[in-house]
Amino acid sequence: MTSFLAVLTIVAVAAITPGPNNFIVMSASLRGGVAAALPAIAGVIAGSIALLVLVWAGAGTLFEMVPEIQPVLRIAGAAYLIWLGFCLVRKASGPGGGTDDQALPATAWGVASFQLLNPKSWVLVVTAVSAVGGTLAGMASLAVIFVAVMAPCLTIWAFAGQLISRWLVDRRSRCTFDTVMGVLLVGSAAMLLP
Repeated sequence: MTSFLAVLTIVAVAAITPGPNNFIVMSASLRGGVAAALPAIAGVIAGSIALLVLVWAGAGTLFEMVPEIQPVLRIAGAAYLIWLGFCLVRKASGPGGGTDDQALPATAWGVASFQLLNPKSWVLVVTAVSAVGGTLAGMASLAVIFVAVMAPCLTIWAFAGQLISRWLVDRRSRCTFDTVMGVLLVGSAAMLLP
């Protein structure tokens, strides 16, 4: 029971603290309100559960057997996040201003697929599976925890995006916000690199 409580806490902290998933959800709600963020929320949750299945099916064991995969995944994920950050900064400083919507996954499928490159998601899933073991009941419980915890946490980020959008109506404030978010994304991704 204590391992599930620990996992619940880890999932809650990971889901509510700033990261790429939260940024994608907030960006969607900035563009179209909370309703526009629902596919992103569904994508994060579906992608996380898909990672859970992958780890249960053997990806976790593969990471133990071939530890060289972990740094490759970390570098690929960090490189993608750095690219996203640079896209935001470039677009914000360009003639049109605003976010580079093509850089961020926009569909539920795209956001779900993004989880394969999201280092934070991999760490969360591998840690959770390690804590509860690889039983079918354990995996089902983790899936329930992921949905029950991630949905409200990501919804908070969607409401935050909708709230912030009120202050980002002019080009200058939107460009400043996007530049700051892009720099923060690049900086946090750079910390993942060796």
